[in-house]
This record gives sequence, structure tokens and C-alpha cells, in this order.
Amino acid sequence: MLSVRSLSRVVSGRAIVSEVSFDMAPGEVVAILGPSGSGKTSLLRLIAGFDAPSGGSVHLAQRDASADGRVLVAPEHRRVAVAFQDATLFPHLDAVGNAAFAIRGGDKAARQHKAREALRDMGLADVDGRDVATLSGGEAQRVSLARALAADAALLLLDEPFGNVDRLTRADLLVRLKARLGGGLGAIVITHDPADAVELGARVLLMRDGRLIADGPYDAVAGGARGDWARAFLGAGG
Repeated sequence: MLSVRSLSRVVSGRAIVSEVSFDMAPGEVVAILGPSGSGKTSLLRLIAGFDAPSGGSVHLAQRDASADGRVLVAPEHRRVAVAFQDATLFPHLDAVGNAAFAIRGGDKAARQHKAREALRDMGLADVDGRDVATLSGGEAQRVSLARALAADAALLLLDEPFGNVDRLTRADLLVRLKARLGGGLGAIVITHDPADAVELGARVLLMRDGRLIADGPYDAVAGGARGDWARAFLGAGG
């Protein structure tokens, strides 16, 4: 589904992503971990098509999506859905309208029905007409994740989706998200907590200084099969 080859991005002479390569199968779940400033979010933005690479390429569904320093397929045509740590919701839309925003095709009633299903899957029901300004942080994050899930996407790109929620909400969202993944829907999840990777059963990509230094099952990476630094980082809890 996804193939990243020697992907790099240089900003002001500094390589914030450097020669990153990996493949993902349809329905696979990948967790990207690493210290702050290691290039995790920058890599996600390159995959989403928000930024053009300085070198290397991104292939999605056997199409060249980014290559030769250019974005060849716009983000809205990549069949990817993105959710960030800060749940950026549209203030002029209610909760259902926000969740329905990225749905393509069908009439308004069908789009709203699909949005309500995604909201219920994320633990929100009966939110018709709910002003997003009245949502708690955890509720706003549920709407943000529902919007990503409701989109016609084959790949979710989630940047610290549990970073601004409390412990109980985090545990609930992990269970709900895991139930929706698999089959034809895969995910790349940036997280600072190795426990998220374990809960999601995710393959681990570990980054440091813009480079991919470990790639494999969590137990193998945390057990030192990919190097002492990887073992120490994961063992220290990220």
C-alpha cells in the first residue's frame, strides 16, 4: 500500500528527515517513536503530501505520490486521513458536521449518517447540533478521530492522537481505534508512549536525528535486536 524510498527533507540546510525507507502492507499498523525533534511529524507530513521531499519518493497504492522534489498527488487525492494531537475542529460546524467534513459522495443525509456512526465508534452519541466550543479536550479528540475514520481512506496518519487526553480516555480510545483497524484500513501512529505501540500491536519504526534507526516488532526493537540505544530508549518509556 505504501512504499517510502530514501525520503529526505532539508530545511535551512538541516536534514530533518534523512534517507528514510520502509514499506507498509494494506491494513498494517505502524507506530513511529523517537525523541522530540527526531523527524516523526516531518515524515508524516511528507507521506500526507503536505510538504514536498528534498529527495526520495512516496508511493501510495502503486502510484508515485511524491518524487523528484515535488508533490505529484495532492493530499486530498491520496486516500489518507490525518488527525493531529491538537484536535483542530471547524468552529462553524457542529460535531456531526466536523466528522462529516471529509466524506465524499452521497447526499447530506448519508454523509451525516456515516459521521454519526464514526462518532459512536469513538464513544460519542447524540451530538447533533453540539457546538464544538462546548466539547472537552477528550471529546474534541474523539471528533477529530471520528472525522479521520469517516473519510474514504485506506491509511490513517495520526500524530500523537492521545497526547492531550487523560489516562482513562486514552485507554478507551486505544481500544476503539484498534477495533476499527485492520482489513483494508492501516494506520501510522506517532506516539511518545511505547505502551501505545504494544496496545495497538503495531510494528515499530524508531527515529533519531531524522533517520530511521530501527524497524521491526516491538519486542525485537525493545529487546535490543536493533541496537543498544533503541533498547534503552524504549526501556526508558520513550
